[in-house]
Amino acid sequence: MLNISEFNDVLSSDSIITTAVDLVNNNINIKSAANNWGFILFFICFFIIVGILSNRNKFLLHLFNRLYRNKERNSMFYETLTNESFSKALLCILTILLLSIIFYCYAIHEHFITITKLTDMLLFLGKISLVLLIFFLYKLFTYSAIGAIFFNKEMKTQWNDDFFSLISINGIFLFLPALIVFYVETLYAFCLYFLVFYLILNLFFIFYKIFSIFFYKKQHLLYFILYLCAQEIIPLYLVYRGFVYLIEQKETIWM
Repeated sequence: MLNISEFNDVLSSDSIITTAVDLVNNNINIKSAANNWGFILFFICFFIIVGILSNRNKFLLHLFNRLYRNKERNSMFYETLTNESFSKALLCILTILLLSIIFYCYAIHEHFITITKLTDMLLFLGKISLVLLIFFLYKLFTYSAIGAIFFNKEMKTQWNDDFFSLISINGIFLFLPALIVFYVETLYAFCLYFLVFYLILNLFFIFYKIFSIFFYKKQHLLYFILYLCAQEIIPLYLVYRGFVYLIEQKETIWM
């Protein structure tokens, strides 16, 4: 026969085991639901990319040609594609979505956040996407304003088009790394280093294009450095602080 204290110990141990099993099952269900929603998001991205590239065979080559030209005016024979702006806008949206997924995977893998239900994942992706959308809209607005004030119309138009094309290309090239980071945990470290390297290359390419369009053969190196600090580095720092704030959920991003 068990006395009362022994009986209470058995009940206590049983309740602990039951709770642990429930938590494990809950984590498995959340991960399964996240993978299912991830499949839907990646399928939509894949469908859009294939639709754009299959209907416009020269579209990707067209984007690269635009990025690597350094003439202020396009040639009269320069080819334009139908619905180019619409295709670029779709790819820019994909870039924002894929970057949000990459940030989400990083935060989960490094245990910065804990997802207890599916709505937490979708809400986090939505917040990151909103921060990136505001960042890109700010960049386009300030590029247009600064170009209109300090530079001629051809320079401003070329740079806006180059920046738009660069973000569009990222919507294509970030798809596979984001897919691997989301589903293949064993390749997480490799893909993370590749993504960091790729994004740093993007940043240096932006620096190069700004210099070649606005400051080439001009004795204004100090202005170029000030421009980079005000227009490129500080906004990136604010995006970083916004990302930290979303992870830590503090009252202010400056803490």
